[in-house]
Formats: sequence, C-alpha cells, structure tokens
Amino acid sequence: MKVIKRNSLDFNRCLIIVDKNVPKKFLNQIKLSLPNKDKSIYFFNSSERNKNFKNVNKIINILLKKNFHRNDCLISVGGGITGDISGFAASIYKRGLKFINIPSTLLAQVDSSIGGKTGINSKYGKNSIGSFYQPSLVISDTNFLKTLPKREIICGYAEILKHSLILSKKFFLFLNKHGNQILNLKNFYIQKAIHKSCLIKKQIVELDENEKNLRKILNFGHTFAHAYEATIKFSKKLNHGEAVLLGINSAINFSLINKTLQINDYKLIKNHFINLNLPNKINKYFSKKN
Repeated sequence: MKVIKRNSLDFNRCLIIVDKNVPKKFLNQIKLSLPNKDKSIYFFNSSERNKNFKNVNKIINILLKKNFHRNDCLISVGGGITGDISGFAASIYKRGLKFINIPSTLLAQVDSSIGGKTGINSKYGKNSIGSFYQPSLVISDTNFLKTLPKREIICGYAEILKHSLILSKKFFLFLNKHGNQILNLKNFYIQKAIHKSCLIKKQIVELDENEKNLRKILNFGHTFAHAYEATIKFSKKLNHGEAVLLGINSAINFSLINKTLQINDYKLIKNHFINLNLPNKINKYFSKKN
C-alpha cells in the first residue's frame, strides 16, 4: 500500500487477478495492504492454452457486472502469462483501466512486466492478438522467487542472459562469474541481475516503445523459441524460458555459420550454457517426429 501511495495511485475498487500457483500468504499480504479498497478476486489457471479470448472475456464480464470505471484498478499477481492476459484486459476495458503488475516469477520480473506488451494467443500464433499498454506500476518482490522450483528460476535466467547478450558484455561477464549465485537466489547477486536486466530493457523500450525498429532486438532467441513451443503445441514439456534458451543456442549457431559471430564469443556463450547446465539440446525436448 505504501508503494502505491508513493506513486500517487488512487483508486477505490480493484479486481485482483491471481495465478492459482501463487501461495495464499502473498495474496493475503496484498489484501491486507489494501484495507480501504473494495476488492474482488479472480483466480486464473495460468497456461499458454488458457491465454485466450475466452479467459479475457471472463475478466471483462466481471468488470462489467461490477460496473468498474476507468479510475478503478486491475491488479495482476502472477507470472508472465497472468500479466499478459490481465494487461490486455485492462487495455481494452473502457479504453484503458489502471493496471498494477505484481510479477511472481523471475521471468516476469526481468522481462514481461517491463515494456507494456500485452497479448493472448490464437490458432494463428503466440501473442498474435494484443496491445502496447504500460502498467501504472510494477512491484517486484524477490520473496516470491523463494517459492519457485529451480526450473522456473532457470526460465527467468534465460531473459537475463538474453539482455546481457544483446546490449552489455560487461553484464554478461558478471553473469559468467556469478551465474550459480544468481540461480541459487543469493540476495546481492539476484537483486543486481534483476535490476540490471530491467535497466537494459527499459533503455531499449524508451527508444522504441511500439517495436518499430530497435526493440526487435529483444526478440533475440524468440523467433526459434516460438517455433519450438508451437511445434509441441505449448506443452508443459517445454516452457517459455527453456524455449528461449534453446532459441539463443540456435541463434548463435546460425550466426556462427553465417559469420556474424566471432568464434571466441561463440565459445564464451557456449561454455556459459555448459557451466550452468542450461538447456541447450533440442533432442531432449523433441522426438524425430517433431
């Protein structure tokens, strides 16, 4: 509540969209921090398959039935999928509702909560329907991360690594030296990695908010990643962060073959994958049939 007040956000009512995977203690803390607000809760079963119009309509119908106004607020508590669908609903309801994003995963804290991209999937592709809609406020709390399995931490690390590779070799060398401390959530190292990653994305988004040119570099690894996810129909066998790591690996292989990446840099990145045991083998996730 103090964070909201410091940012001059004023509203009387809020709809809190909560990823079902978020521990109840965090939701209780959020509710207690909003003592004088009219609060409604909607639990969302977060998955790529549920990131669709059907679930957006459920959120919109709640807002309509409760007669929410533009000066009311929608709050997302969850990972990137929850933030994407909540942000999209906020962007289209009465042409824009106040939106607060409280990302609960490392991937969301370092990437999807920053920059204003919202969206849902369709049969024609991932995030094929969406909008650019900046949240009024993003609140990242590393306490959420302590409840996550290692697999989810590695997924978030994919986006941290991506940011270092596209803009800051100095940051990459920091990751190369302290990767294990980051993956093990040692406070100083994970906080620095999150902060620096957000600054890199912020720097790019401020120069090209609507992705006309420069912002496209944030898709590094994602062209391959989205293809990998679609191939196995967004199965939980391969989640987004793992797909991005495979995509980065494919991208540097492609760049080496096409002589746009020097061999020394290629080896440095490859060794980083190996030393941290990051996903890099496609055959682990795909059969010959795929």
